[in-house]
Amino acid sequence: MENRAAYQADVINRLIRTVILIIVSLMLSVLSVSFAVHHMRLQFEEEFKTISDAKVEAVCDVVRRTLDGDEIAANPQDAAVKYNEVLNLLLSETSTKSYTGESYGLFYYSDGHLSVLMNHGPEAPESFEVASRDISEWLNADNVPTTVEGKNSESILVPVADSTGRCVAVFEYKCNFNSLKSMGDDFEGRILKSVIIAVAAGIFVYIVQLLIPKFIKRAGSGKGRKL
Repeated sequence: MENRAAYQADVINRLIRTVILIIVSLMLSVLSVSFAVHHMRLQFEEEFKTISDAKVEAVCDVVRRTLDGDEIAANPQDAAVKYNEVLNLLLSETSTKSYTGESYGLFYYSDGHLSVLMNHGPEAPESFEVASRDISEWLNADNVPTTVEGKNSESILVPVADSTGRCVAVFEYKCNFNSLKSMGDDFEGRILKSVIIAVAAGIFVYIVQLLIPKFIKRAGSGKGRKL
């Protein structure tokens, strides 16, 4: 009886150690892979945003040279019609798939107030950074473009001056990275599921190869008794 009790205790101890080992292995595998994949994702997003920043800055530089402040100040509505056509042609999307949502808008500035002349893209006029921020945050004596980082988005605000140097309008080019974030979330989720399935399959195979010899041994001992 004592030998049997000792044997059962030993079996229980080995079972507990096996379960703990499996749980620890599962946690370490999931955590290590998740950390590696998340780190890769952050690097990719950082490089992607760096390329996007360079593109947006180049676009805004071209737009700044294209917009005529005197023309906007003389007749804002006619200028809006003209530049709507020009900017739609100049900033037309050529790629078939993009991981950024790009919008741009032109706002007329007069006596401390802004009014929408035109906007293009998924963002509504009130969603632009220039509409939700204090004018002092982007208006400066040199009319230098200002970069504004929002929640999962980035904007460049370009003051447009007339020949006297007075700001008469502001152009904003805004990129949101919602599609990029969704792609990253989806990628991380798939990798995590794959790791969990792989570890679960390994555990299943381990348990099977652990139990099969016992079943074979029991079957053999049963046949021996019958004989």
